[in-house]
Parts: sequence; C-alpha cells; structure tokens
Amino acid sequence: MRNRIPVLSVLLLLLVLFGACGGSSHSSSDHGVPVVVSISDQPSNVGVLSFDIQITGACLLTSANAFATDCSGAQSLLPDAPMNVQIENMQTPQQSDVLATTNVQAGSYTGIRVTFGTATAAVNVDPNSTDADTATPPNSCTATATPKICELSPTFTSSFVNLPFPKAATLSAGQPTSISIEFSVADSLVGTTAGSTTTFTITPILAASVSTIPDSGGSLADISNVTGPVTSVITTSFTVMDAATGQPVTVDTFSGTTTFSGFSNCNTNNLACVQVGQIVTVNYAVSDSNPLVLSASSVTDNNGFQNGQAFEGTVVATTPTPMVLVTAVLAGNTQGVNADQVLTLVPPTTSAGFSVAVPAGQTLPASVSFAGAGDLVVGQNLLIDSTGVDEGVVTSDAIELEPTQFNGTVSSITSPNLTVDGLNNFFNDNGIATIQVQTGTQTTFEGTVATSGFKGLTVGDEANFDGFLFNGGAGQSPVVFGEDIFDNTNPGAMKKPN
Repeated sequence: MRNRIPVLSVLLLLLVLFGACGGSSHSSSDHGVPVVVSISDQPSNVGVLSFDIQITGACLLTSANAFATDCSGAQSLLPDAPMNVQIENMQTPQQSDVLATTNVQAGSYTGIRVTFGTATAAVNVDPNSTDADTATPPNSCTATATPKICELSPTFTSSFVNLPFPKAATLSAGQPTSISIEFSVADSLVGTTAGSTTTFTITPILAASVSTIPDSGGSLADISNVTGPVTSVITTSFTVMDAATGQPVTVDTFSGTTTFSGFSNCNTNNLACVQVGQIVTVNYAVSDSNPLVLSASSVTDNNGFQNGQAFEGTVVATTPTPMVLVTAVLAGNTQGVNADQVLTLVPPTTSAGFSVAVPAGQTLPASVSFAGAGDLVVGQNLLIDSTGVDEGVVTSDAIELEPTQFNGTVSSITSPNLTVDGLNNFFNDNGIATIQVQTGTQTTFEGTVATSGFKGLTVGDEANFDGFLFNGGAGQSPVVFGEDIFDNTNPGAMKKPN
C-alpha cells in the first residue's frame, strides 16, 4: 500500500492577521462585522482535472462550541450553503473566488469549522492501471495503453474540519474582515494502491487566514475571471451567476474605473452595454469598507456565446478527434451537459468561431495562434458555445481560450522566457514533458524572495503558472502566454490570501 498523493510537509497553516500596521479603521453604528469569505486551492502537481466539493456550511467557533461537529447555533459564514464549488482552477490565493459576503456578530472567536457533503473528481488514469473510489456502488476506470479520464465520487473520511486559531481572534463591529480558506486538493485526495488499482478517499486538509489588512491596492480581495450569465441589471450594478460556485455575484460599476470590452453592439463603455442573458467575464475587488462593495474593474462580453448553451471544459485529447472534459456548466444551460462528462468536440468550422480571452490592452505574440482545430492542445481551458449535444458529441459554433493553471519546475531560463518541466501525469501521459512560458509586461511575478535570477526565479524553482496555453506546433512544446507566476520554492513564499 502506498500514498499516491504527496502530503504537505505542513498540514495546517493558520494565519491570524489583525492590524494596527496598515489596517483600516472604520466606525459604524452597525454592530455587525462585514466579512468576505473566499476559497482557493494550494499549488499541486497532481493530475486532477476537475474537483467539485459540496460545502454544507462554515462557521466561526467560540470557546463554548469549539468541539462541536456541526455549525448549529454558531455564527454562519455561508448563509447560502450548501453550495457546490469547483476549486481545481483556483490554485494559489491569486486565483481565489468569493463564497460569500456577509455580516457576523462582533466578538471573540477561537477558530473556524467547515462541513462537507459530497465530492466528485475527474482524474487522469495512468496507462495500464485502474482508479476507483469508495462510493456505493463504487466507480472505477481502467486505462489500457493510453491514459483515460475517470469521474470518481470519493467519500469524505470526515464530514467536517475544525481550524483553531493560535489564539482567540477579536472581530470588531464595523471592521471589514477577510476570511480565506485554502482547500488542498493534492493533500486531501488520498490514494491507496493495491497491485495496479488505486482507490481514492478524501481526508480534507485545509488552511485558513483571517485578516483586516487590505492589500497594496486597498482591497480585502481581488477576484479574476468570474464567468457566467447576467441575471439582473439595476442602476449602477449587475448580477452574474459564477460558474465556479453557482452563486450570484452582484458587482458595482464606476465611471472612469470600470472598463467594458467585447460589446460589439455597444460603444458607450458603461453599464448600458450590459444586458440580462449575456455571458460575461468579470474581474472585481472587494472593498475595505463598511458595507463591503464589490467593484468591477473590468467587464468583458463573451460575444457569440448564448445563454443556455455555454459551458467550460478542458481539452483532454486532440486525436483522432478532439475531446473535452466538462468542468463547469453555466447557469441556465438547457442542453443536458453535466460536469465531469467527457464529450467529443466538433469545433467551429471557421476561424471566426475561435477567440482568446486575453485581457484588454494585452497583445498576443505573432508566434501563437488559436484559429482552428489544429491549434487545440491537451490542457487548454475553453469556454464553449454548444449548438447541440447528441450521444456524447457536442457541436460548437464558438470556442474561447481561457487561462490554464499548472505547476512545474523551471528547467531553463532564456530571459524573458522560461522552459518548465516536472509536469503532472496528465501532461506527461499525453506526451508533453515541457512547456515554454513567454513572459512580458503582462506577467506578474509573486512568491519570490530571491534577489538573483530572473525576477527572482532560478533554475530548479518549483512554481505555479497561469496563462493562455497554445499549441507549439508539430514536434514542439506547447507555449504559455504567461499572466501570473508564483514561485513556491523559496522559504516564506506562501502569500497571504487576498
């Protein structure tokens, strides 16, 4: 028997940051504490393509209920629970998502409790092996000479996790507070191997932080790439259904600070461009204020994608025909598409049906292309507009390339570009041993503490990469147009969750 998934050297990291230094000071007649709750995944090198968990509750603990096993009678952090959350694309705190903005009672708290329901995972099965779960009845998949994507429903070994603070934390009335949760997929998904069969269960490993200190931009949290249909528009705000959490997110727009792009039939560059039913992608910040305000920094219309037809997926094969794993189904989809379903993809017939969700103001290098089926490569994340699904085949009239996140080791540096190896088994089983990462003015570098090397990166560093993945051509490694690089190697590199 062996543990297939590497375990963190430190299983639990708890940070309680309250702030005299740099913290904001607010006064309010409201006795509640405004709180934003976010979730992210820790960086990993595991071939898990999709991981959905049902969070049935989260609450603050006091000395009176520190040893309870549920959230009955406690201060709830998730008033809309239960909720299903897709977290595998949220690696590192920079890619976190908001679960809730709420108010809790002021007081002294000793920790956090998170409770769970069910989970599903889409894993890469290595050739000539079998992966299984502990569901009733159990699910299993066997790969022969080629890898296989397998949907599993591993059971939780514990339905809750208590995260005690090192010392009691005082939450003050009117003080904006951020509570960040990190769910480590790599450490929670435990595989026990007998012969060629690995059976998975989930032993939830989490970390948490509580902070009143805003980031360098003055926000409690900065959230990127929230995609979904618009469900309402009022005065200065609109609501979008987040595909990753299934929760409605209402964001405010502000003249001069919110940018609008992709609205082909509207040139006013304001909220008048946003209409109910549009599929949009939003970047926003959660204010350090009471009440909390979700301020949109950018709103992009995914033009050509229809409400009721869109879903997100990951390319899992390109030959003999393209295939995608469904990772998120946008609210309102009426075509019977299910998360973790593998579908044969019939791509658009013309280049007009292909696009890249590159942020406004960025220019892709001329050496990369995403204009036809030949530009698909395994590992790409896509937004897909489906014109029909029949017997496992999805026909699309629009495909948009979205960012891909992956972990790897810097094997060489030719400034400003990097070669990355040490990829997970999904890439390796599909013949991808290295990825070329192109950096530029669009790239942010974080987590580094070294003063040598390129932007603090040196050969041998393990890092998490976020960017647009392109086919490098016949016999060439794929190319990533790098948006964010987080160095996990150096001591102290773990960033305080936003």
